[in-house]
Amino acid sequence: MQPEKEWRRKSFKQRLVLKSSLAKETLSEFLGTCIMIVLGCGCVAQAVLSRGHFGGFVTINVGFAMAVVMAIYVTGGVSGGHINPAVSFAMCLFGRMKWFKFPFYVGAQFLGAFVGSAILFGIYYDGIMSFADGKLLIVGENATAIIFATYPAPYLSLASAFADQSWK
Repeated sequence: MQPEKEWRRKSFKQRLVLKSSLAKETLSEFLGTCIMIVLGCGCVAQAVLSRGHFGGFVTINVGFAMAVVMAIYVTGGVSGGHINPAVSFAMCLFGRMKWFKFPFYVGAQFLGAFVGSAILFGIYYDGIMSFADGKLLIVGENATAIIFATYPAPYLSLASAFADQSWK
């Protein structure tokens, strides 16, 4: 049979199937990280933008934990559910993953986090803009940057911050 006719006989689903295991794993890490950011930071956004009326400390902790669980559930069978460059690095360091895969995993995780943040920003755009009268603030009562990142307390020295993050 000619290759062109064989290609036409394949269903749409068969044509979309990825054959490379590295491509599957990379896509899996991208989607898992994206899911974790959208769901996890979505809980933070809900709590921050409602000023605690529609969620708070418990909502953020339970919501982010469920976001991580969902991300690992989605990616675990394909790529191992690393969803974090530190986990991928540890897997390589202990010989559980080949080093040549490391840049692909980290790149996919970085892009997944970026796309997840962009999706979340789009979803909550109106809320973020009305929260601080159209200003995107990092510090203060109307800061919205805390939705997407964590910042050290003003009293924390550089050495203390390094020690704090080294133990986690």
